Amino acid sequence: FAQEGRLVTDLTGTGAALLAGSHRAVAATANESLAGTQLHRLEVLAALTSNVSLNATRTLGADTDRNIAHLIGLQVVLGIVGLLISLLLAGALIVVTRRQTAHFRSLVTSSTDLVLVFGVGGCRYVSKSVADMFGRPEKEMLGYGLIRFVHPDDQASVEAAWTQNESAGEIVFRMATRFKEWRHLEAHITDLREDRYVRGVVLNARDITERVRLEEELTHQAFHDSLTGLANRALFRDRLSQALARSARSADPLTVLLFDLDGFKQVNDTFGHDAGDQLLRRVGQLFVEVTRPSDTLARLGGDEFGILLEGADNPRAAAVADRLLTKLAEPVHIGDRDFALSASIGIVVHAGGVEESEVLIRHADVALYAAKQEGRNRYKVFEDDMARELHDVLGFEQDLRLGLDRGEITVHYQPEIDLDTQATVGVEALLRWYSPTRGEVPPVQFIPFAEGSSLIHLLGEFVLHEACRQTAEWRREGILPEPFVTWVNVSGKQLSDGGVSVLVEKALRATGLPATFLGLEMTETAIVTQGVVSERVSAELQELHDKGVHIAIDDFGTGFSSIGHLRRFPVDLIKVDRSFVQGVGHNLKDTAITTSLANLAHALGVRAIAEGIESSEQLQSVRDLGCDLAQGFLFARPVSANAMGKVLAEKRDSSSPLEEPVPA
Repeated sequence: FAQEGRLVTDLTGTGAALLAGSHRAVAATANESLAGTQLHRLEVLAALTSNVSLNATRTLGADTDRNIAHLIGLQVVLGIVGLLISLLLAGALIVVTRRQTAHFRSLVTSSTDLVLVFGVGGCRYVSKSVADMFGRPEKEMLGYGLIRFVHPDDQASVEAAWTQNESAGEIVFRMATRFKEWRHLEAHITDLREDRYVRGVVLNARDITERVRLEEELTHQAFHDSLTGLANRALFRDRLSQALARSARSADPLTVLLFDLDGFKQVNDTFGHDAGDQLLRRVGQLFVEVTRPSDTLARLGGDEFGILLEGADNPRAAAVADRLLTKLAEPVHIGDRDFALSASIGIVVHAGGVEESEVLIRHADVALYAAKQEGRNRYKVFEDDMARELHDVLGFEQDLRLGLDRGEITVHYQPEIDLDTQATVGVEALLRWYSPTRGEVPPVQFIPFAEGSSLIHLLGEFVLHEACRQTAEWRREGILPEPFVTWVNVSGKQLSDGGVSVLVEKALRATGLPATFLGLEMTETAIVTQGVVSERVSAELQELHDKGVHIAIDDFGTGFSSIGHLRRFPVDLIKVDRSFVQGVGHNLKDTAITTSLANLAHALGVRAIAEGIESSEQLQSVRDLGCDLAQGFLFARPVSANAMGKVLAEKRDSSSPLEEPVPA
C-alpha cells in the first residue's frame, strides 16, 4: 500500500507536468528509473500502479482467506473444547445428582418413618419401611391398592388428605398388615403438588400403635377395676349421674343396688389375700352372668359392688337381687377349696324426676346396712321409715365431729425412702381416729364419709396445720435431712370448693415452715374437673408450686384422668398405686403398667414413687423398673409424731438407712 501510494504520487506529478507542457523530469518517490518522454513515463507509472494495486489486492485476499481459515479452525477447536467441558460438567453433575439421590434414597429407605406420596391415580410411592412393616410388596400398594388396606372407617380421611387442597395437617388412620393386624399411623401431610420434582401430596407417618395401646390400657385402668375388670367407682358414679339426667327427662325409673360379701374379711384373714382376690374375680364373673349388657356392674372397693339398672322398678330390682343371692349360694372352687358365699344387698328405686347421685347411694347404703342388721344374706329396699338407720349415719357424723374437737383424731407419719441412697426424704401425714365408743375407726371408713359431708374441710385443715407444725418442730430440732418433704393429702372436694392456696399459706405462716418442706397429694380423680373449676384448681396449684410447695398425683393409674391432665397441672411426683406394685414381678400387666408409669414420670421430668412395698422382692422389682422412691410396711408402718421424730433423730446420728420396719 505504501509503494502504491508513492507510485500514485509520481503518476499524478508526471501527469501534471505533461499537462503543463514541461519537459523537466519529475522526482521519483517510488525509486523507479524511467527514461523517455513524459508520456512514456506516465504510461509506465500507470502500468506499475495497476500492477502494485493488483498485487496488494491479491495479498490482502490471501491474508484474509488465511485469517478466516485460522478463525474457523480456532472456532472448531473452541467448540470441541467447549463440548468436552460441557460433557465433563454434565457428567460431574449427573454423578453428584446420582450420589445425592442415592443418599436421600438411602435415608428414606433406612428411616423408620413411613413415607407415602399420592398424586393423580392414587399412591405413587411407598418407602421400603412401609413395605417392611406391613409385609406387602410395593406393587400391591401403588395406585388405589393402598386404600384397600386402610380401615374402612379411616378410608375417607386418607382419601381426603391427598384430594383436598390443604397445604398441611395431620391425620391418624389404621392399616392392616399381612397378618390382619391393625396398626395405628399418625401422618403429617405436606402438599408438594406445585413442586416440579415431587408433584404430589407427601404423608410422613409413624407407627403409634404401642402408644395407642398404652393409652387404651391406661384409660381402661382409669375406668375399670384392675382386679375384676368391672367398672370402678368413678365410672359407676359417672354413669349414675348420666342415668339420672335421662330419668329426669323421660320420667323412667332406675335402680341402684349396693352389696357387700358376707364374711369376706374372714376369707382374707384365713386363706390369704391371693385367695380373696381370686374369690372377688369369680364373684365378678358370677354377677356378669346374671345382669344385662346394658346394666352397669362395678366394684366400688374391697368387697363392695354396685349395679345400676335403668328402666327397672321394684319387682325387677328384687328379681335381680334374688338371682344374685341364688348365684352366690352355688359353691365356688378356689384353689383346693370350695367357698359358699352370701351377700347383703341394699336397693333404692328412683321413680323419675330430679335427684342427686349422692342421695341415691346414701339411701342404698342405708338399705344395705338394714340388710346386714337383719342377719345378712338378704336384700332390703330403701323406705322412708328407715329413719333409724339414717339417724345412725348422722350419729357417725356427729361422733366424727366431736372426735375432731376432743383430740381423738391424730396424725401419724410414714416415711418415704430414696431407692438410690436409702435415705428418708419425706413422710406422708396420715389421719388416725380412736373413738372411746367406736374403738379404732379405719381411715377407709371415716375419710370417704367425711368427703361426703362438710367435715372433709375441717379434717383437711387439721391435718395440714398439724403436719406443718410438726415438720417445723423437727426442723428446729435439726433432725430433718436435706431435702425433706412432708406430704399431706388433699381431697377432691377441697380442690373443687377452692381456697386450698389460702389454707396452705395460712398454715405455713402460722408454723414458720418454708414452703419447700411441704407437699400436697391428690388423687388423679380429684383433678379431673371441667370448665371454671378446672381453671381455678390449676391456678391455685400453680400458685403454690411457684412458691415452692411440691405437688404429687396419688394412686396414679386407678382413676379416670388422661395423660393430658399432667400437662395442665404442676406435678413433681407420681405415686404408683399399690394395686400395681402388689403384682410387680409375677403379673406381666402390673409390671408393664408400673414400668410405663415410671417411664412416663421421667419423660415428664418428675419422680415416681412406688406405694405399698411389703417385701424385698417388690423393692428390688420397683427399683429395677425405674421407680425413684418407695413407701410401705417393708420400711415402716405409720407411726406417731414422737415415734417418727425418734427415728429421724436416730438416722441423723447413725447416718444409716431405715432397714427394719418401725412398729405401729
